Amino acid sequence: MTRTLVIANQKGGIGKSTAAANLGRAFADKGHRVLLIDLDPQGGLSASLGVNSFEVKRSTYSMLMHPASSMARVLRPVAHYLALAPASFDLSNAEITLASQADGAMRLRDALARNQIPFDFIIIDTPPTLGLLSANGMVAAQELLVPIQCQYLAMRGVRSVLDTLKRMNKTGMNPNLKLGGVFGTMYHPDSVQSQEAVDEMRDVFGDQMFHTVLNFCDVVAEAPAAGQSLLDYAPEHECTQAYRALAEEILNNG
Repeated sequence: MTRTLVIANQKGGIGKSTAAANLGRAFADKGHRVLLIDLDPQGGLSASLGVNSFEVKRSTYSMLMHPASSMARVLRPVAHYLALAPASFDLSNAEITLASQADGAMRLRDALARNQIPFDFIIIDTPPTLGLLSANGMVAAQELLVPIQCQYLAMRGVRSVLDTLKRMNKTGMNPNLKLGGVFGTMYHPDSVQSQEAVDEMRDVFGDQMFHTVLNFCDVVAEAPAAGQSLLDYAPEHECTQAYRALAEEILNNG
């Protein structure tokens, strides 16, 4: 059975797309067939894997806006066992158009239901907002992963994401969506503030917070600039090993 994970947080610049790219690559390294879906008009996930969203002709826009479109024509192989449904710049227009459609939040779910290509994992990256694009990701998924920056006040933005999760459960938009876990990002080992933030997360979320915390490393920013996942760019780096460890935790949590 396919596990569908959505990564969401309304705060931008916290390593959400980086996590999607590297978790997908780590799952694929273990022999799992993985589909990455980029729902962010900024195309951060796509860029992280060497795909320029301004040059894409077929993208997740097609999946959302054209119900009869073939998902197979959108997908791009980016590594062994790893495929990408890239973003395109016109996704921002999709959010406006879908707002007037009764099924506007269900388009991705329906597109995945029509898909005939088998995957073990689907990972959906969402924009740093809680609009219809993020809603599409959450409606289509079974598990919500929430990255939280290890800084003061970062927890404040998480409440809106969790409120959206509860609302989807209660209204029936996706009664099966559950919190798969939260994880800290951009952690500074020598920072008291970072450690206090992690301590607060563990107090609030308990065993729903993964043990692995992702450090802030220059190499994490260098890899997307090179159009590569961190696992390809710096396979032996300690930050790379952290993503592998987080992927292992998620696998064991399924």
